Amino acid sequence: MNTNSNSYVMVFAVGMCVTVGSVLASLNTVLKETQAAAAEFDRRKNVMIAAGLIARDTDKSREDLERVFEERVVEVTVDTATGQVVEDEEEADRLRDGDPLQYRKVGTAKNDAGVVDTIILPVSGKGLWSTIYGYIALKSDKKEVRGITFYKHGETPGLGGEVENPEWTAKWAGKLIRDANDALVGIIVKKGEVDPGVEAEKKHYVDGLAGATITCNGVTAFIKRDLTTFDKYLSQN
Repeated sequence: MNTNSNSYVMVFAVGMCVTVGSVLASLNTVLKETQAAAAEFDRRKNVMIAAGLIARDTDKSREDLERVFEERVVEVTVDTATGQVVEDEEEADRLRDGDPLQYRKVGTAKNDAGVVDTIILPVSGKGLWSTIYGYIALKSDKKEVRGITFYKHGETPGLGGEVENPEWTAKWAGKLIRDANDALVGIIVKKGEVDPGVEAEKKHYVDGLAGATITCNGVTAFIKRDLTTFDKYLSQN
């Protein structure tokens, strides 16, 4: 065969494309389950971080962390339109697949004494460049923030990307999502630093991130929106 002919080159190119494509497709199939398991483990880890069950820099093994999750966290699917829990797990999976905005997974966590004292809600929304994903945990009074974590985003490193900085997220603990009249106000990310002499700021605001005004405004907006989405559930449970 003339290896310099156009026909040989075409056949060789097509053959290589088919071979490489087949290999990549096979690898994707093999790795898909592993990748899904890793993503689910990361999600569970962030649920526990928000709830204060583990530290972000924990040195616990994956096996130990999975055990903590199974022993301390319970997740259910909530119909946010009614605030009701979907009891049947298969039905819950089907509903979440069909309408993930209405049917949301919510967690509760037990303290060391085995008492449920934390509600963990998923939150997400637009920052500057990306959708930011996280969890906010509330104490059993459903007003005070126990913790928050942001774990998936594409914001600018050193600016909006600081949403995942544990020194910043630690400032959310103890803030209140409701005012004195029990109205839902959310948590406001201030442009600048919170003035502790102003009661409303002391209770409901957190310091802004320098150079990340749009990201901070986005966080303020979607935290309030998602808390409002879960308001019926919070009022019933």
